Amino acid sequence: MRMKLTALFILLLFGAAAAEARGQSPEDPCAYAQRSPEQMACAEKELKDAEAELKRARARLAENMEARPLLRMRQAERAWLRYRKSNCDAEASIYEGGTIQPFIQTLCMARVTRARASELLVQLKTLIE
Repeated sequence: MRMKLTALFILLLFGAAAAEARGQSPEDPCAYAQRSPEQMACAEKELKDAEAELKRARARLAENMEARPLLRMRQAERAWLRYRKSNCDAEASIYEGGTIQPFIQTLCMARVTRARASELLVQLKTLIE
């Protein structure tokens, strides 16, 4: 058990070091931003990049699907968009009234969007194998 924990710690340490070398913390890709306008600009860029990743993943998956499953995927995506908004609204609500709230919400949306893009790519891999 101790060996597994040590290995996990080492992996996390290397992952954090790699992110730090890129100027990012693993938890906060906008850690370098010091003022609210810089933070929001960074978060908005993160969200824009994440949405582009998601768009590419959706397109790749859609081009490999038949009409009926494609319709269901689109229905799921609409439901997922509602989930993303609700989830990130809740996550940011603890900062309600603060200037950090929109930053937290936007970073949440970027993080959740990247996770969704990854999910779709796993579906694609399963579909084409």
